[in-house]
Amino acid sequence: MMTKTKKEKLDDVLSAFMQVGQIRAAGIVSKEGLLINARTPPDVDARIFSALCSTIMGAAEAASGQMNTGTVSEITVRTEKGIIILKPAGEKAIFTALAEPEAQLGLLLFEMDSRAAQVDEILREM
Repeated sequence: MMTKTKKEKLDDVLSAFMQVGQIRAAGIVSKEGLLINARTPPDVDARIFSALCSTIMGAAEAASGQMNTGTVSEITVRTEKGIIILKPAGEKAIFTALAEPEAQLGLLLFEMDSRAAQVDEILREM
């Protein structure tokens, strides 16, 4: 039995997360804004999405640093057509999702918690 590559393991995490339902896109992005892995519909450019996610996270981290509010545990952006959710996945990455406007936010955040932890673990493996 072949051991899975990092990419395959991350693919598995995203596939499992997409099963939750009401999720249009999910991705794993480096803090620098590089796309590590993603599941996006044709109308979403994964690379642009990645860059924007890292920009949002960077701004939130700078703001929380300035206001002494501790580390960022999640960011949710509600828009007319959906919800963008960003969750740090360890030091180096961000786990992101684009959900339908009526999605169950509590369920998604709960799922993203464990998925972000899995991503962190996979990325730490040498």
